[in-house]
Amino acid sequence: MENKFWVHCKRGFQSVIVAGILVVTAAIPALAKNESSAETATQVVVTVVDHTHDAPKKSSIQKSAVSIKEDGKPAQVLEWKPAAGQGNTQLVVLIDDALQARSSVNFSDIQKFILQLPKSTQVAVGYMQYGRVQIVAGFTTDRETAAKSIRLPMGITGVNASPYFCLSDLAKHWPDQGNAAAVRQVLMVTDGIDRYFSARTYDPEDPYVSAAIQDAQANRIIVSSIYFRDIGFVDRGLNGSFVGGNYLIQVADATGGKMYYEGLSNPVTFYPFLKDYNLRLANTYVLTFLAHGNGLQNIKVSSEEHGIKLKVPDKVTVGQQLPKEQQAVPGPKVTDSL
Repeated sequence: MENKFWVHCKRGFQSVIVAGILVVTAAIPALAKNESSAETATQVVVTVVDHTHDAPKKSSIQKSAVSIKEDGKPAQVLEWKPAAGQGNTQLVVLIDDALQARSSVNFSDIQKFILQLPKSTQVAVGYMQYGRVQIVAGFTTDRETAAKSIRLPMGITGVNASPYFCLSDLAKHWPDQGNAAAVRQVLMVTDGIDRYFSARTYDPEDPYVSAAIQDAQANRIIVSSIYFRDIGFVDRGLNGSFVGGNYLIQVADATGGKMYYEGLSNPVTFYPFLKDYNLRLANTYVLTFLAHGNGLQNIKVSSEEHGIKLKVPDKVTVGQQLPKEQQAVPGPKVTDSL
């Protein structure tokens, strides 16, 4: 028969363990709350757009007229400044190497666009090849060099693999990782069709499209695109154009960019698209706010100025500390809601 004293001690010891577990378990949410409540200066790229005409609009929006919500809760705006002319914008022109190359007019338009970029903007040129991005001209402010690197696409079926594989590759291997505070922009010229998952039916849950969006958001990249048909069989029908166009719209909306297209056929010229895109680059701002979450967080930015729409990514990466020279000093706490 077990000793009564030992049984009593064992029960007391078990009670202490249970109580300890309860205390630790109760403390975990509090610790998590304290960890998640750490405030981090975070940046988001904002494009000022005329809400009525859906075109960039010159405006002198003040910091006091801008509000932001992080995960549905008001956040404090620390700084609001234009990106244009700050020497802190990096643009990658990304061309699908499987595109139809029947005319050089469109690609001459891209060359002219590059030559007209502000001197402070760094531009790189890359081609989508077999799921990867082949950078043919790294970031430079030498407009002539970048423009000369533009060539006609190879026009070989399947050479691109999937534009979303390529976009993810670019996001993970951005040509310049040293400039953590740079405004990152991508302009893709592609048909947008994902031949590895859903080429004939639009599926908003396409995993490769979703992964590309998440990779772009995680690496603070604004993705815009120009729809242009591929050489492949899928592009010959209206259905393929519909599917690819919708994927490109999905990526643009999620990252804060814009998708350009001319019906469901190839545009005769890129000129009006590139003119509008150049204006968007000129009307880009950097908003620094005091974030409380961690990882990818939902955000919403709005302005009190009438007729203005602020185009931003659906989500922004929180928790990546900005370089000290880029940090803004917090002011009074935010109490107002959007």
